[in-house]
Amino acid sequence: IIIAPNGEFELNFLLGDWSDPWNPIAELKLLDANSVAGGSVSVPLNLSSNESVGGLQFSLNLLGASSTQMLFPEGIESYDDCFTAESNYVDGQLLAIIFSLEGCSFSPQDNLHVADLVFSVSDNAESGQLFPLEFSNTIVSDSVGNEIPSYGIGCTVTVGSQGDINGDNNINVLDVVMMVNFALMIEEPNESEFWASDLNDDNAINVLDIVQLVNMILDN
Repeated sequence: IIIAPNGEFELNFLLGDWSDPWNPIAELKLLDANSVAGGSVSVPLNLSSNESVGGLQFSLNLLGASSTQMLFPEGIESYDDCFTAESNYVDGQLLAIIFSLEGCSFSPQDNLHVADLVFSVSDNAESGQLFPLEFSNTIVSDSVGNEIPSYGIGCTVTVGSQGDINGDNNINVLDVVMMVNFALMIEEPNESEFWASDLNDDNAINVLDIVQLVNMILDN
């Protein structure tokens, strides 16, 4: 969860010892992802369960707290050839089902990558914008059709990435030059450029951010 000023956040908790085999539990978890305006993004879906899973169904709220849609679903891709994944988009909700026509099941384990959700990003999205993907419903079946209690953990799709100041989807010396000009007040960054430059989130652009950016480039 990303904490920001003047925001409202919902935290969901499950209390109990879920290692008990008589209390099966399943978790669906989306992983944070980055994209660019007008681009596409694949969001991984992970499954954790202490029981074999024969299929799952869920719905996602794509609008979050906004009435303006910025993410458009393109489909869902199963990561396992033995499973079929289908989806539909209805009134701001992405509906998806993953099941096996061959009777396969996911073995009990943590953070199993089961599918990718594919979205296109609006051309009107701005660098630094955050778009939440929130579960509104989850249903998980065991290998014989009995429901396993389940819950979902959403994620955030970020437009752009910190360090990519010029928005070309690459982090290189061109971004360093822009950051130096901002630090020396030769040029003034716009809102998205400031977000991409302020790597340590201290609301300033200076040598601390420049050193971090150089290290990011060298690490790559």
